[in-house]
Amino acid sequence: MKLFQSWFFKILWWLTFVVIVLVVIVLVNRDWIVKGLAEQQIRVATGIEPEIGDFSINVLDSKVTLGNLKLYNLAEFGGTLFLDVPDLHIEYDRAALRRRELHITLMRVNVRELDVVKNAAGATNLTSFINRMLPQTSRGGRSVASLNGYKFTGIDLLNLSLGSVKFVDLKDQRRNRIAPIGIQNQIYTNVQSAADLHGLAEQLWLRGGYAVGLPVNRPIRNAGPEPAPKLP
Repeated sequence: MKLFQSWFFKILWWLTFVVIVLVVIVLVNRDWIVKGLAEQQIRVATGIEPEIGDFSINVLDSKVTLGNLKLYNLAEFGGTLFLDVPDLHIEYDRAALRRRELHITLMRVNVRELDVVKNAAGATNLTSFINRMLPQTSRGGRSVASLNGYKFTGIDLLNLSLGSVKFVDLKDQRRNRIAPIGIQNQIYTNVQSAADLHGLAEQLWLRGGYAVGLPVNRPIRNAGPEPAPKLP
């Protein structure tokens, strides 16, 4: 039985997808990408201000690693921190890439911090990001758009870590709070959609994700008293 949809995965996937596609396109064109160019491309593709600490490419082994990647919110959300990713490592299939397919053999993502920011108008950065980057389909759902003609075919092995999630209210700082999620090296295989992340959404709920503005629903099978209501 489906418990609830993990919007967190969709957001995380879009960010990593943007980084991967921009990098591999440059590699296909046989150009060396530098950190400044990578930051510029991410900025153009997402509208979010990036800061990359380390950037390395191993062409022979088809590996890309970004260290100390930080993404900052738009001005309407105070330009505050959105994501702090100390480690993003990707290994991809070059043969698939020549077919314009994005097949990831290994993805290791360590998110130290995710900040949910509510501006003075009552909107959150997550809602804004979803509306801009995950177009709504005719059936009312959301879809991850392809980039530059590359088709995503899956991730063989995903290693995911998530430290904490913060809620920041720019209008009322007294409402700020933090949830120590504490997911470390969670392994998923053969990932093609959020449905393949078995148990992730439930973990986010049980570890306090609902209390810091993550758009997750209560697991149906979870019995017991109702927790404190999710922040509006």
